[in-house]
Amino acid sequence: MSKLKQLITELCPKGVEYVPLWSVTIWDKKFNAVERYKQPIVENYQYLLANDLFAMETVNGNVFLLSTGERTGWTTEDIAGDYLKEGEVVTLPWGKSRAVIDCIKYYKGKFVTADNRIATSNNPDRLLNKFLYYWMMSQGSIIDTFYRGSGIKHPNMAKVLDMKIPVPPLEVQCEIVRILDNFTNLTAELTAELTAELTARKKQYEYYRDALLNFDTLTTPPNG
Repeated sequence: MSKLKQLITELCPKGVEYVPLWSVTIWDKKFNAVERYKQPIVENYQYLLANDLFAMETVNGNVFLLSTGERTGWTTEDIAGDYLKEGEVVTLPWGKSRAVIDCIKYYKGKFVTADNRIATSNNPDRLLNKFLYYWMMSQGSIIDTFYRGSGIKHPNMAKVLDMKIPVPPLEVQCEIVRILDNFTNLTAELTAELTAELTARKKQYEYYRDALLNFDTLTTPPNG
């Protein structure tokens, strides 16, 4: 953190600039409620319904299945066919039934997408896609309020694009991303360790539960 504070002091002596999200991002479609000048460029992606997306799933794939929920998977370029895309993207689910923080994704590489709203920085020398991802994660509870509908909810993209995002110098963004990547990796490692420990404890519990409740075994005399 000390390096980050030093960078902010040196590079942002008058504070950090905040700009509308639409001014620094490109999205995957023109949104009806958004003024055209806010979306001079779009990047179209063909998307699949969830069932069709996971019908592509295979082992040893190198193409990520970019779903709208927690489940993910992999496929191959041959199976992906015309749906194959490649890039560095941040996604919001078009339809969701749970907190958006559980559904926001960042991915860099080859992918096939479900019905996500997909954003990329319009100038990576000004805004890093990974910084955009972490910022959107931090705004998850606010973005949640932009979703409307019963059952599966859909976002008001005009409100999403009008959000104000901080755009510190690139060196500051890189340091923030580095710190948060480290925390993410540590959390993943701890989760894996805790899951392994929990699995071992569960097996131990099941063994003693079954043994202690098996009265045939408990009442069998030694050597008998």
